[in-house]
Amino acid sequence: MAYTKKIPVDLDCPLRLTMSLIDSKWKSCILDELRSGEPMRPCEIHRRLPEAAPRVLDIQLKELVEDTLVDKTIFPELPPRSEYRISPLGMTLLPIIDSMLRWGEEHYELFEKKYAR
Repeated sequence: MAYTKKIPVDLDCPLRLTMSLIDSKWKSCILDELRSGEPMRPCEIHRRLPEAAPRVLDIQLKELVEDTLVDKTIFPELPPRSEYRISPLGMTLLPIIDSMLRWGEEHYELFEKKYAR
């Protein structure tokens, strides 16, 4: 049985379209980790985002590949090995991610007070 997204891509509005592609908790973080353009193996991505469950990262990587935001290369060897790299289309999202990072830095103290444990 093929995997289908739980939340379909919303084509009714450009903002909702963009959010549909990167709105999960880890997709923006995955793209940020891949920003150098160097390929990364799945275990490297898991190591850089230890708070994320490996299964969740794998699902979100699969969706990023299906949406052509990330390229996946599978090497025909035993055992099989795969690598992920941000695609040219995925690179076009980095200015948005950079803006989100700046906003988070600028407003960190406000939300730290609100959500600190």
